[in-house]
Amino acid sequence: MQKINVLIAGKGTSVPNVIASKYLNKLYVTSEDEIDGAILIKFNTFKELAQKCKALQIDIVLVEEEKWILQGIADVLKSNFVNCIAPTSKWTFLNLSKRDAKKICIKHDIKVPKDIKLPVDFPIMLKTDGFTQKTNSLDELIKIRQDINTTAPHLAENLYLEEFIDGDNLVVTSLFDGKHIITFNSGKIDSDRLHLYSKQLEMLLVNEKADFTGFFNSKLIKSGKDLYNIGFDFAYQLPVYEGDFLFLLISAVYQKLDEVKFLQN
Repeated sequence: MQKINVLIAGKGTSVPNVIASKYLNKLYVTSEDEIDGAILIKFNTFKELAQKCKALQIDIVLVEEEKWILQGIADVLKSNFVNCIAPTSKWTFLNLSKRDAKKICIKHDIKVPKDIKLPVDFPIMLKTDGFTQKTNSLDELIKIRQDINTTAPHLAENLYLEEFIDGDNLVVTSLFDGKHIITFNSGKIDSDRLHLYSKQLEMLLVNEKADFTGFFNSKLIKSGKDLYNIGFDFAYQLPVYEGDFLFLLISAVYQKLDEVKFLQN
């Protein structure tokens, strides 16, 4: 396989793993932290970055900055025919809307906490976009709702109640290539349970015709034998992966993560 040029857009968390790859030709970064052997790229707009990527013959851009993902960096790079490892803006609703993310999980049989219409037993969870609060009594629930109505009425419109799940809060990272998914295990979930959850995620994205290549995180609660999804985010976390990291990214770009999964098993 020919060696390639890579740009890490963001903090540079993956720099050591990319440098260690036998497939690396040149490494470019946007972080101004001094990194041996890396070439700094500065830009003012995503379009300018795309033009520089094409001029420098950069083969893959790995985006590690969640803010840029939410601002649509993948859309701009893809429209300029630059390979980008990041979710597109169409899928930012997974991060930005708890209700919409929950609905799509239910549609594809991913376990989520149940909605509550009339609170009887406590504790329960009070949620809206960007806000989650455990409440232990009706008085506490009323007070929190009143505070939100006063300070952030735009959030109050989307408030809802959800059952409280007692269990371990975990985050797992997945990489999707447009057809296949790998969900990386940090060792806190048994492999069979994680495999089932990963397969459900893959079916969700494939059936909903997701066309991005990128990393994203599932926020989970492990309770007994069950995994409950309580949200998603795009905050970059370096996955626990023992193989050649750049080979993993190349496989994602060419939609061959199924072959990587086969090698892992």
